[in-house]
Amino acid sequence: MNLELAVWNDAIPDPAAQQEIKRKAIIRAAAQAFSRQGSHSVTLENVAERLGVSKAALYRYIPNKHALILACQDEALEIAAQAMERASAEQSTGLAKIRRSLQLYLLDTMEQLGVPALILEDNALRGDDALRILQKRDIYEKQMRALVIEGHADGSILPVEPKMAVFMVLGAIHWVAKWYRPDGSWSPEMVADTIAALATRALDPTPAATLAVSFPLDHAKEDLHAI
Repeated sequence: MNLELAVWNDAIPDPAAQQEIKRKAIIRAAAQAFSRQGSHSVTLENVAERLGVSKAALYRYIPNKHALILACQDEALEIAAQAMERASAEQSTGLAKIRRSLQLYLLDTMEQLGVPALILEDNALRGDDALRILQKRDIYEKQMRALVIEGHADGSILPVEPKMAVFMVLGAIHWVAKWYRPDGSWSPEMVADTIAALATRALDPTPAATLAVSFPLDHAKEDLHAI
């Protein structure tokens, strides 16, 4: 085998892998635009500008805006499902599984999509695609409710109504997308750990003094001095 060819084969992705890298970059740019501006106001031209490419270049990977919204939704839900699966394998109580899944979800969406959560308008998708996404979201929320019930049984979660508890927790997580900035002073790890701990604190029957996350108070003092 030609040694130079072997080196190139190891160093450069094949065409299919390169295409997938570019498709992921498009999804990431679109997710950031959708989260900041809303899916209705974002155009394919806006996404192309973020990437520094022409609109025509996007059509090689995404046929239209609807398909791009669908791809973003699928990606976010896949991240959520993987976070849930990993947390369930790592942790032993219902509360710990929920908290860990939220940490992983925030971290992975920030890494893969560039935003801590993907928030789109309810009517961003239409027809069968909208139904399929709603079904996947319902499955995820049902799994979260099952963890709340598991927490009731193992004593790690207060006896609260599961569906309401899940709505509260996910609402707190999704709102992070409205204020988080990648170039801010808070690292993704700090945001994920703190928000997951605070979002699940209301479910925890143990005293507040046992909260696992400690916040560096120097940051708070600096913020006050800046006012």
